[in-house]
Amino acid sequence: MMLHLLLTCSTAAIPTIHVDQFGWRPDDTKVAIFADPQKGQNAGAAFNPSSAFEVRDAKDDRVVFRGRLSVWQNGAVSDLTGDRVWHADFSPVRTSGTYFVTDPKSGARSFKFRIGEDVFADVLVDAARTFYYQRAGTPITKQFGGAWNHPGGHLGKGQDKEAQYSQDGKGLGGSRDVSGGWYDAGDPNKYVPFLETTMFNLLWAYDRNPQAFGDATNIPESGNGTPDILDECRWELEWLLKMQDRDGGVFNRNGNRTYSAPPGPWSVDTQERFYTGKTTWATAIAAASFAHAARTFQPFDRAFAGTMRAAAERAWGYLEKHPKMEPSDGKDGDKLAAADGGCSANGDVRHRIYAAAELFKTTADGKYSTFVSRNAPDIANTNENGMHPLSNHVVDALNHMSLTQALFVYAGTPEANATVVRDFKLAVHNSAEQIRLATGGKDDPYLCYTLPDHYCWGSNQGKGYWARILVMAADLNVEPSRSAEYLSIAEGYVHYLHGRNALSWCYLTNMAKDGASRSVMRPYHKWFGTMPVGSDGQRPAPAPGFLVGGPNKAFSVSWIAPPFGEPPMKAYKDWDLAWNTDRNANEASWEITEPAIYYQASYISIAACFATKAKFHP
Repeated sequence: MMLHLLLTCSTAAIPTIHVDQFGWRPDDTKVAIFADPQKGQNAGAAFNPSSAFEVRDAKDDRVVFRGRLSVWQNGAVSDLTGDRVWHADFSPVRTSGTYFVTDPKSGARSFKFRIGEDVFADVLVDAARTFYYQRAGTPITKQFGGAWNHPGGHLGKGQDKEAQYSQDGKGLGGSRDVSGGWYDAGDPNKYVPFLETTMFNLLWAYDRNPQAFGDATNIPESGNGTPDILDECRWELEWLLKMQDRDGGVFNRNGNRTYSAPPGPWSVDTQERFYTGKTTWATAIAAASFAHAARTFQPFDRAFAGTMRAAAERAWGYLEKHPKMEPSDGKDGDKLAAADGGCSANGDVRHRIYAAAELFKTTADGKYSTFVSRNAPDIANTNENGMHPLSNHVVDALNHMSLTQALFVYAGTPEANATVVRDFKLAVHNSAEQIRLATGGKDDPYLCYTLPDHYCWGSNQGKGYWARILVMAADLNVEPSRSAEYLSIAEGYVHYLHGRNALSWCYLTNMAKDGASRSVMRPYHKWFGTMPVGSDGQRPAPAPGFLVGGPNKAFSVSWIAPPFGEPPMKAYKDWDLAWNTDRNANEASWEITEPAIYYQASYISIAACFATKAKFHP
């Protein structure tokens, strides 16, 4: 049955009491946010709560807890949100059930939520299943995709099974099967460089908490004895093998020349498809991904794990023969649609360090450790925008991502260089402490601290990156007495994405079936964002679980307000238009509502810390 857009989810009035719409585990710190909006798109919803609040059982309206509100920053109006804020801590409520928080004076109430050990389990299943919908080169069937199905993207003549090599905007033949893998975002391109964080975060999510992932999430490989999240990673890794040449080098990307396909799922696009030249940075990222996968898959498929290790070592051999960045200008020299997947000279070195760290952990070969210990402290050649964990003594959430991952992996590997490990742990410690001390402070009314400038394009991905600093701090035990607190603060970023934010948006698409009352429903996406309006006047809903980009205070189209001109956390609108025919102008909704596999992996890596295993529930 086709699910249609529920207007009550996307256009209902913004509540003034904000909660995680899925809920909390019994032992969690539980805080609802009361807000009196002074600025931004909901500024007309004035709210003057009483000093007390109540938690009520949703089944019978019974009061189960009464508490007093804690005013944030002495009643100041937050520049970040435009709100005056109070915190309602109801952590003593531990009994499983469904509840809501209410203001007894006005009767205002939050959305319903659950308390239970499994509150995030089904949410994580749906979030992970989005990778199935992003699969290229295979039918998305009704059996596994439900209403969201199509006969397979880019399977036609001249497409991914026989893609042409492209250089300088010209197809040069060289037919190659590069079918499979995941579409990168709302567009039909596939990039090796953009796996930098995607593959690490997904494999790390499983490594860290395998109990969060089951083998019954209704994808084609379900029930094969391998957790479905790893089956999904394997789908991408097998495409990555196709992108590797015989000499170990890896082609940079695969995609379309234009965005001229008609509306509809990936299968309606009949354009020719291309792949672009080998780059050292794509090769390094592939080497890191292969090496990590070799470890994670070892208990499930030793032959595949061996294939991964061999591919990683071949890629490293290519890098040894090409010690400088190639192409030297950091571009792949082609003219496909969307991003070029380029790199800087410093980025190329950082990616090599990442590959070496993963290979060292997989093989225990000292040459890889030597590469890390010699190159990671080379600040001039490995910093990004002046940021470097071994010089600034902090881990930056949005810079030097592959170096952060490299040093985290390296710090957990026996026989690693003690000085490098010590210095990285110090940086992680300092960053975790900065976040801890800033949480709930003058720049953090909603208990999910980031720098105000990080409410930028892809801010929801950034929330995951801030949270993973805290998780890494706990995993590396940099401050043993604080580890539990770091994880508790990290969970606050999950609560933000689930609705405890200034607009009460659950930033995962179409999650009503899992309990969300206000899910985003209009992602910018080639498939879901172009579906025709039905006879009932409604556009079909997107598949559940896609994380959209989120608030972006730098949104570029001034005549669309909101999101333009809003306080940073409110710079969001739920819409999917690209081209406005009345104005003959771009609406650029992709700057706000487009999902992407790296956004998704960032979310999964953090949500999995707090989830238990679940099965798919249609």
